[in-house]
Amino acid sequence: MAINALGALSAFGPKLELVGPTVDDDIRRAITRYGKDAVKEAVKRQTTSKRGRKPEKDWPELREQIDADARDWLQGGDPFATRSNYSMAKDFADRNPGHSYPATMQRIERKLAKSRAWVTFATAMNLSRDDYPHAAHIRALEALSQTDVHPVWADLLENAKSELADYEARNGEPPPAHLSMKDIKDASLNALNSPLKPNSLGGLLGAAIMRSDSGTNT
Repeated sequence: MAINALGALSAFGPKLELVGPTVDDDIRRAITRYGKDAVKEAVKRQTTSKRGRKPEKDWPELREQIDADARDWLQGGDPFATRSNYSMAKDFADRNPGHSYPATMQRIERKLAKSRAWVTFATAMNLSRDDYPHAAHIRALEALSQTDVHPVWADLLENAKSELADYEARNGEPPPAHLSMKDIKDASLNALNSPLKPNSLGGLLGAAIMRSDSGTNT
């Protein structure tokens, strides 16, 4: 009786068989019973992939250790030898055990093995732009371009070297070792905003202007 009740509509509608013989037949019967919009919503719900677990935002929690790695590296140390991925993962799991301490450790170790070097060099690049001698910034960009083949790092390295060359051409000598890349860029901006004085310019730019002036006077 229960099956017969599920398999049929009232006397005003067609009889519903339990299944098939085709999917179209089942959908057509479902539309008759529930309406087109209800069936469309049901199909959408049933065929939409369920989202998995959201990826954990682990790098912000690791930032303090990554910053320490970057500063150690900028000062000539080898943080990858000093601090193992295992010890960093263990420290992370001690503070953020999650649902499973071992699973958290494994997750962090995997992420560090895959991306620790890249994240460390990227952090070193950012730190060294303002707070370290320009040679440290160049070294960070070189390490990044060797670690990641994306052309953006090679472009940034080339741009930084061009700024050093421009400084030397303008001043007749390389920038002092203690100047950061920010200092060098600020000096370039100041030079652009200053009135041109050919007899006070050093290097290639001054020589070019002087040659131009002498050619005009003959």
